Amino acid sequence: MSRFDFSHPPFDVLSPAEQQILEKAADIQFFGDEEAILAHGEPVGALYVVLKGIVREMAGDEVIAYYRERDTFDARAMVAGQTPHRFVVHEEALVHVLPRDAVMALTEQNPRFGAYFYASVSEKFGSLALRAGNRELQTLLTATVRDVGGRTPVFVDGDISVRDAARVMKERKVKSLLVRQDGRLGIFTTTDFRDVVLNATPGDTPLAKLCRFELLTVDADDFLFNALLLMTRRNIRRLVVTEQGQAVGILSQVDILSYFSNHSHLIAQRLDRAETLEELAEVAGQITRLVQILSGHGVKAPQLGRLVQTLNARLFLRTWQLLAPQDLIDNSCLLVMGSEGRGEQILKTDQDNALILRDGFVWPDINLLCDRFSAALASFGYPPCPGRIMVSNTEWRLTEHAWRDQIHQWIYSPDGLSMMNMAIFVDAEAVAGDASLLESCRHYLLQQLRDDASFFSRFARAIEQFDTPLGLFSHLQTKERDGKSLLDLKKGGIFPLVHGVRAMALEYGLAECNTFDRLQALAEAGHLERDLAADISSALTFLLTLKLSQGLEKLSLGAQPGNSVEPDKLSTLERDLLKDALAVVKKFRTQLRHHYRLGSF
Repeated sequence: MSRFDFSHPPFDVLSPAEQQILEKAADIQFFGDEEAILAHGEPVGALYVVLKGIVREMAGDEVIAYYRERDTFDARAMVAGQTPHRFVVHEEALVHVLPRDAVMALTEQNPRFGAYFYASVSEKFGSLALRAGNRELQTLLTATVRDVGGRTPVFVDGDISVRDAARVMKERKVKSLLVRQDGRLGIFTTTDFRDVVLNATPGDTPLAKLCRFELLTVDADDFLFNALLLMTRRNIRRLVVTEQGQAVGILSQVDILSYFSNHSHLIAQRLDRAETLEELAEVAGQITRLVQILSGHGVKAPQLGRLVQTLNARLFLRTWQLLAPQDLIDNSCLLVMGSEGRGEQILKTDQDNALILRDGFVWPDINLLCDRFSAALASFGYPPCPGRIMVSNTEWRLTEHAWRDQIHQWIYSPDGLSMMNMAIFVDAEAVAGDASLLESCRHYLLQQLRDDASFFSRFARAIEQFDTPLGLFSHLQTKERDGKSLLDLKKGGIFPLVHGVRAMALEYGLAECNTFDRLQALAEAGHLERDLAADISSALTFLLTLKLSQGLEKLSLGAQPGNSVEPDKLSTLERDLLKDALAVVKKFRTQLRHHYRLGSF
């Protein structure tokens, strides 16, 4: 039996042979209370792993961090050759001592192991996400359509009769046919036979007249997760799989569910079929359970956010359809905003929604209707917004013309509240009704902002509301509350990244709402350095994922999720990545200050 625990990062990426090399080189040492393990400026000849006890890291008289069982120190100092800090035993400690030469040799042999020590920020986050043996490799996040395989398609000519098509489907035991006709490719499924029967279609009717030629396809090397999203959004059961533009397979809902049984597509179908608010409430409760399952299998926050956004949009749409008459739906646009609009809200949080009414359209009972909608969402687990940013508030339920007046006021009377409301509206996404009403308002907003450098500076200034909780010597800065040392992930990291990217996207007139899409668009257009965009994306992914894991832990304990984390309870790897993420926040804020001349305000 091994005396060294290789089950935790970064050692879990080592091969059996590499583990054996490290174990042979490792030594175990005991240190008493207040004994110094490493002194300031001392050469670092080893990496230390705590087996028992507590070690504190000191910068002068200030405590930088505590290291407990399974924590490692000091990887950065080992790479640099000496440490700027002191490491002192807080409670008598037993530690593994891993010689520097052995560790550094393994970093050269194993890139994923080496990423822990000296990779760039984006490389470090990316490499560590691909640890060998991690369950994440078996999830929809990394699985491709090719991994599932799908089913070999059956091709027929479009001039065969529908009767012959039925015979082929029976003989080949398939539920769909790909139909070739005049250079086009269509699809005919067992579901289409329903219309054949209902319409009393003659059996000799050519199949080309009954099939659909607008195929929804997915590339064989695309992520399975993207196929799932497409099925969920379009409420379909199968996709045509292509390779180099040619149809090579059929991917069905059953194929995905058999590969990964999270039933997200079934949740969407239940939402669409619900006939009462009570049914919707029951299905809404399954969304959080789905998040727990997917997160437990390694799916990261950005992908989860997009899936939850899709499901929530279906939930809000169906709720609106059950409450609102069709005439109102056709003459309005229901919006979700903020993190929900960006597709970055995973666990249920305060409502952020609004309504745009077509000019000249009036619905007499709209007050009661919107109150019922907000109350329904609250019953589903989405509490009312403390700032009343909801359709039940008349200030967020306006005609198209009134919305333009409101946007004009936000721009030309830019106090703190106006800038906050503008930021929320900028992230709006249509979930029901006529989406062109939102596009019209968004177009008006961008027209008003042309070449208004002073506005963009005022808008971006919100990044200065909160300090980045990273001090000298990469010390995580916490605040005491209820006897706990807490760090606010949203204020200190997530918000400045999201809002800084939002400000740049607004300045350059980008249509994207999701922060990761905005980063890609900014980089491709040359407005943001590609390496920095990659670092921001990686840092934000880590912060959102850490916030999610903390929120799920709170839910398991019967508490409400929040934005705070206790750094002392994080692993060494998590604390190091948190420091790296916050360093990216600092770098981006510095660039934003220069770009928007925030120091002149």
